[in-house]
Amino acid sequence: MIASGEWTPNQPNTITFVLVDTGGVEVAGRGATFALQLAKAGGAFVAGVGTKREIGLGWYAYITTADEANTIGPVSVVASGSGLSQQNMEYVVGSRVVSALEFTYTVTNTATGAPLANVKVVITTDVLGVNIVWYGVTDTFGVARDLYGAKPRLEAGQYFIFRELAGFNFANDPDIEQVGA
Repeated sequence: MIASGEWTPNQPNTITFVLVDTGGVEVAGRGATFALQLAKAGGAFVAGVGTKREIGLGWYAYITTADEANTIGPVSVVASGSGLSQQNMEYVVGSRVVSALEFTYTVTNTATGAPLANVKVVITTDVLGVNIVWYGVTDTFGVARDLYGAKPRLEAGQYFIFRELAGFNFANDPDIEQVGA
């Protein structure tokens, strides 16, 4: 089994998974008697220190610690134990690109200076807007966020930002921004 998903940085995250025996049959009744290891951003595997528990019917849960989600990048997770088939899972904290930088992009009304909420924001690497690398919507403070509430994470470089909101004309689109040094 290979599972995947997003983890929120620097806070506990819950994952659920099924444990199966070497014949592929779901195994119930293990409680917390299985091993769980994590490897952050391509590092070495270490024993998980979060909370393991059985949900029921062969399903189990693991709640990470905030420290287990404190490194941007992929996290490999392995659940194993005597008589069990190893379960391999992958999650991503913040961004798969470890070198990516969090970028705050705020949209305001040029006439009033007030933040604009619900603006669709698309970030590309080309002036035509073809190679989309991030998209989201601004919050009530005008800050661009994705579906999970995270700000864009981008590698250093030049980006072209397109904005869209009914009733507004962003005449200077695309907005050209430099991320990083």
